[in-house]
Amino acid sequence: MRGRPDLYIRYKDENAIFKNNFQKISFLLFIIGIFYVGIIVDDYWILLLSSAIFISIATWGINIVSGYAGQISLAHGFFVGVGTYTAAIIGGVATDRVIGLGLDMAVWLPLAGLVSALFGIAISPLAVRLKGLNLALVTIGIVYIGAYLFSKFKSITGGSGIGRKTAELILFGINFEDGLYIGDYYLSRFKLVYFLGLIITIFMGLGMKNIARSKIGRAYASIRDRDIAAEAIGINLSRYKTSAFALSSFYAGIAGALLFASNGGVDVETFGLYYSITFVAILIIGGVGTVLGPLFGALFFAVLPGLIQLAVDNSEFIRSSIPLSVAEIERMIFGLLIIGFLVFEPRGIWGIWFRLRNYFKAWPFSY
Repeated sequence: MRGRPDLYIRYKDENAIFKNNFQKISFLLFIIGIFYVGIIVDDYWILLLSSAIFISIATWGINIVSGYAGQISLAHGFFVGVGTYTAAIIGGVATDRVIGLGLDMAVWLPLAGLVSALFGIAISPLAVRLKGLNLALVTIGIVYIGAYLFSKFKSITGGSGIGRKTAELILFGINFEDGLYIGDYYLSRFKLVYFLGLIITIFMGLGMKNIARSKIGRAYASIRDRDIAAEAIGINLSRYKTSAFALSSFYAGIAGALLFASNGGVDVETFGLYYSITFVAILIIGGVGTVLGPLFGALFFAVLPGLIQLAVDNSEFIRSSIPLSVAEIERMIFGLLIIGFLVFEPRGIWGIWFRLRNYFKAWPFSY
């Protein structure tokens, strides 16, 4: 009985993070592989991959509130902005225009998530009273209020069109700008950011998996499927909706702090409605309500421009026949994929992966 896959005699075994030795070995090999990729590729691709892992953390955040708990939020970009500017204040350098305390990453990174979580808790009463389209419209209003506040508090944000430098990448006295020697091997700034981002992403991903398999995750699923029935069986809607917004905002704050600290600067115009919708689109393409879906979607979104640029640079036919820039081609492909996945594969890239995995697990009896 022990050797039969997907046959469990204990609830604990069925809800384990890694259900069998194959999954444990596969996860270990995957971790080794992505760290090895960081060693062999150049800084351009490292930058794209770093963006992908930070975006995946933010997309996990919107997945908690929308994919798990079923609450439509279009204010996710605002919470990313809160985390970004919290990190910039605590970890940035003060000038005659902006505030900065210059503290270590060990201080500003967790505080970026916590402050964003507090903002999420502050708007959670709206989620208790509203749902569906009404909640979506209210969160759009929050985006516009946030954009106005960001533009007015110039000592924090630097002002519209000017921006400011973000938090400095200094962890326990190690300045990422200087790089780091490990023996004879030199780790550049980009690789240090990538490896640090991988470690944080692994822990945040395990946190997502734990949420999905916990009592909290089951409560979220029941609220998403039928909130009236969930309340009838004793689930406290106010408490769980509040926790969903808090956790979602925490992930957004961490992602914003890391993403823009790696970029070096930020402008207030970044955190508009389009930015929030982008995370929803990434979630749809990757797979709503799954742990791996945001990873797939973020990787696709971040690496797509590099792949398009590579194709354009190496194809005379594309350059001569398509009168569009790389950015325009990217937007068209992204839009078409959103429509395609909604119509033909609502589970996104994760759904395709799930079907392929099951096909090969059942092979040669895959019929």
